Amino acid sequence: MGRIIAIANQKGGVGKTTTSINLSSCIAAKGKKVLVVDIDPQGNTTSGYGIEKNDLDNTIYELMLGDCSIEDCIIKDVIENISILPSNVNLAAAEIELIGVDKKEYILKNEIDWVKDRYDYIIIDCPLH
Repeated sequence: MGRIIAIANQKGGVGKTTTSINLSSCIAAKGKKVLVVDIDPQGNTTSGYGIEKNDLDNTIYELMLGDCSIEDCIIKDVIENISILPSNVNLAAAEIELIGVDKKEYILKNEIDWVKDRYDYIIIDCPLH
């Protein structure tokens, strides 16, 4: 089972995304399999790995709404040993669209449960809140 590390802080501009990218890259350089989960609507972790976030069909947004599976969303081997669950600005609308959805707080956890055994580490870049 992958060890899950969430990079979170209530303040913006403190280096959450930079920490997520650098930590995941260092762990991967040691030969460990890493899944990076970008749950920030700015999608800077996604673009930080060279992915054009606005050209993606499946992101964490579609995953949260049930429009695709986690397998459809993960971009495998972005660089050696690193896969990413990408994000973009569409994620900002998910909070409103999920109003009234039962157990919405567990959607991401339940989806990650399907793949966590494939990774040594799961690094989550959290949004500002």
